[in-house]
Amino acid sequence: MIRKREPRWQSAAERARVAAELIEEAESLTETSTIASPADVARAGLPPPITAQLPAHVPPVPAEAPTPDGSTAEPTLDDALAADPDNVALLVERARLLARATHYRAAQRDYESALCVDPIHGEALRGLGMVFSRRGLWSEAVPHLRRATEVDPGRAAAWFYLGEALNHVDDLEGARAAHERAVELEPRNTRALYGLGIVLDRLNRPDEATRMYRRSREAGGG
Repeated sequence: MIRKREPRWQSAAERARVAAELIEEAESLTETSTIASPADVARAGLPPPITAQLPAHVPPVPAEAPTPDGSTAEPTLDDALAADPDNVALLVERARLLARATHYRAAQRDYESALCVDPIHGEALRGLGMVFSRRGLWSEAVPHLRRATEVDPGRAAAWFYLGEALNHVDDLEGARAAHERAVELEPRNTRALYGLGIVLDRLNRPDEATRMYRRSREAGGG
């Protein structure tokens, strides 16, 4: 009798972890397989300077010396953080911009630095959880997102991202509750409504799932 082969990774969380590890290994091989000097490798691993308007409460950073044509370089968030490395608002802003540009590891470092200064900063907790989610590290995302909902329970986005992460680690009841809370806070949150539909489908509640999908389309104007 031929026995059916068991899948190597049983849970979604294990599969996500393995996928993330393989991606990181591929990135590492890509970075080190080209012929380059140590300085080139170091530069390749750094995100570009982040140029953005500084928050209003932050003192302006002195502009760099004028160039030969008389212009000056616009101060960057990197400049501001070099002068004030423990500024949580700046760390979170730079992390947000880095994550938007898919520099997830750099964003993770800034969020973690911000949380070392302020461990209950809701935006930093939520952002760090989102970064782990984008990297497929759903199990790592869950505790940060759960903590974000505890320190800022009125923020629908935190509940939505928690529900998304819990769904990926197969905590379906937890995911349902998180998405439902997001919908309570923002009844027209299309992503939370759709996410709740997905979870209800996985819970074998197709009629309720269909209603959530319909509400999501209607909320989005579809």
